[in-house]
Amino acid sequence: MENTVESRKSWRKALKHRLRARRKTIKKIPTIPITDLDLSEIPHHFNLTHCLPTEFELSPRETEMVSPPAHLSSILPDYGIATSHSPPNKALIRSRIDVIILTVLAKVKREFAAKPRSSIASASSAASASLESVHLQFAREMKFVWKSGKQRVRLSGIVDYSLWYGKPNDHANMVMVKMVTMDLLKFGVYQCLAYMAIIHETRKQASIPDTSVYGVATDSSEWVFIRIRPNGEWVTKSYDWVHSPQEVVSMLAKTLALAASFDPQTGQKRWCHWSEPEFPTSLEQPKSKR
Repeated sequence: MENTVESRKSWRKALKHRLRARRKTIKKIPTIPITDLDLSEIPHHFNLTHCLPTEFELSPRETEMVSPPAHLSSILPDYGIATSHSPPNKALIRSRIDVIILTVLAKVKREFAAKPRSSIASASSAASASLESVHLQFAREMKFVWKSGKQRVRLSGIVDYSLWYGKPNDHANMVMVKMVTMDLLKFGVYQCLAYMAIIHETRKQASIPDTSVYGVATDSSEWVFIRIRPNGEWVTKSYDWVHSPQEVVSMLAKTLALAASFDPQTGQKRWCHWSEPEFPTSLEQPKSKR
């Protein structure tokens, strides 16, 4: 009995020693803000290769086109009137992005869950439950230990908007949105790519089959959609809100639908009868021209 007690004490002491040593090691790892990185070198740091997107990879199909919510068409012009002489700073840009993203997410969650297009009852239930767990987080801090050459560094940064499923584990992050001012959109794309690459790498380390990640960099006027493929290739496609608001809304809705049908914990689709996510008729698809 005494030997058992002593053995437990020794085990606890050894465990405390290991934890203390690990904390010291972690403290010694230098921290580098992602904003301090040479942004043009980010693809190289994360072993990413830039490619052109396939036809519908970052473009909505005709059946995926979604009309902007009616009230959005009145809110944004009102914003323009109220802020006509305001400088285009981060506060103003954030207010526009807030309206667009939150409106589209609410619309998708409400209407997609209300009338899911499905021939299988259990799939309808899965779709509704999945959407319930999808939520947006603001100013989420991210940290990730990365090996650069022979040195380990801790990368840190704050993501303006991030879409999550269920518990906020790093690999449960599905979509990143980086807000930038109008003169820094190119840098915003690379910053967003860095955050996406962290999630991509986290999923690889967790042995999740699908390591693809979606992101958006925007100044509220131009929207650049980004995807990292499972093989480390990354693609982009840009849309202008003034000329293509329907495409922006449709791509946001498409990305959210993809997120709702994908379980980042396992890398598997939650329901498998879709080859591509479909949109319910309640999402106000525009009438086809005759």
